[in-house]
Amino acid sequence: MTAGRCPHWSDPAHQAAITAAYDTLAASLCGPVVLLRPAGGRASGGPPPHRVRELGRLAAASQLPARAALLRWGALPPVVRQQLLAGWYAPPT
Repeated sequence: MTAGRCPHWSDPAHQAAITAAYDTLAASLCGPVVLLRPAGGRASGGPPPHRVRELGRLAAASQLPARAALLRWGALPPVVRQQLLAGWYAPPT
C-alpha cells in the first residue's frame, strides 16, 4: 500500500464501504461488550463509544455525502481504517 492514501470522499463506493464499516461498529457498541481504557490513557482502538455515536449522528444529519463519510471515518478504529485502505489500494494479487 502506498503511504498517504486516503478515501476518495466523493466516491460512492468508498462512502458505502465506510458506512458499512461504521454500521458494523455501531451495532457492536449496542451489545454487552464494554471497551475498557487504561486510567488516564487513551486506548489505540479508536474513539470512545459516546464519540462514535456522536459522529454517527452528525453524519446522519449531514446533507453532504462526502462530509458524512469523513465523520464516520473518524469514528472507525485504526485497524478498520487500515483494512479499508488495504482493500482500496492494495495491488491486485
